[in-house]
Amino acid sequence: MTVSAKNRQPGKHPERELRVSLPSRIHAYLGERFPLFANGLLIFSFYSSNQFLAHALSQPGEPMRYNLNSVLGCLTVLCFFLHMRIFDDHKDYAADCRYFTNRILQRGTVTLRELKILAAFAIACEFLLASICGPAAFISLLAAFAYSVLMLKEFFVGDWLKKRFLLYASIHMLIMPLLAMTVWGFATKQYFWQIPSWYWLYSLVSYFLAFNWEISRKIRVPEDEVEGLDSYSRLFGTFGAAYLVLWNRVISTVLVAVVAVHLGLSIWFYVLLLTLFLACLFGFFQYRFQASAKTARRMEIYAAIYIVAFDLALAVELGRTFGIRISGEL
Repeated sequence: MTVSAKNRQPGKHPERELRVSLPSRIHAYLGERFPLFANGLLIFSFYSSNQFLAHALSQPGEPMRYNLNSVLGCLTVLCFFLHMRIFDDHKDYAADCRYFTNRILQRGTVTLRELKILAAFAIACEFLLASICGPAAFISLLAAFAYSVLMLKEFFVGDWLKKRFLLYASIHMLIMPLLAMTVWGFATKQYFWQIPSWYWLYSLVSYFLAFNWEISRKIRVPEDEVEGLDSYSRLFGTFGAAYLVLWNRVISTVLVAVVAVHLGLSIWFYVLLLTLFLACLFGFFQYRFQASAKTARRMEIYAAIYIVAFDLALAVELGRTFGIRISGEL
């Protein structure tokens, strides 16, 4: 098996790597670009918080539920994130060949064509699972999918957007409220136009949480900046990007606190929110007063922990307050 001219990447022996079985090569790609455990944990926390909030708002006082519908919804969101990962690898392919020559795709271990097939499989699974869960889930997923295609095409103004790095990221992060909308369809079987304002407010929390991680992973100390490679530290300064992360966390915390007041959650939820905020504030101060490649990397780690713990905190508190019922029903 050979690598086409279009897909041939820098690497020692791309033809030899392609002799390895396709499942093994896909497994290697996923390990590098889409670790299933880490992404699964992220998606479980995101889905749980949004699903429980949907239950609390659509059926006040009723127990939170984990059922077969929850499993299908989680798998759908997992497939959605996977197809977005592959879309990004196609969209950024040329730049990645320049700056990330050791990645599995760039080495030729997998090809763009093989990833297209994997993305098509993931997308087919998404719509199959959504169709099982009803028209509301299917329509919401369709809207989110359409937006992901626009992201792939860079809204047909890619050159203009790339010159406006912050606007570029801001528009792309809007996929998070659309995914929250999709969870609503799975959890309640109600259409997105029936979503109450309190749910939309929490979807903004997902937006800022994702933005928090997006900024954190592109913070570098001056000596690690790469000419031609965008970063938030290049845009806002070595510490300006870190302050932007902090501001995102403040907004997220305030928004979820407002939702918590509406739901009548206990004082322990606010204590947990404050504890989480202060724990991640430690990482900010480490970077602010001892900027290095190591503390910059910690900013990304703290951001990942913050996203998962933040969503889980709401899910746990809703479950503790209203109870959780587990069933096999759809």
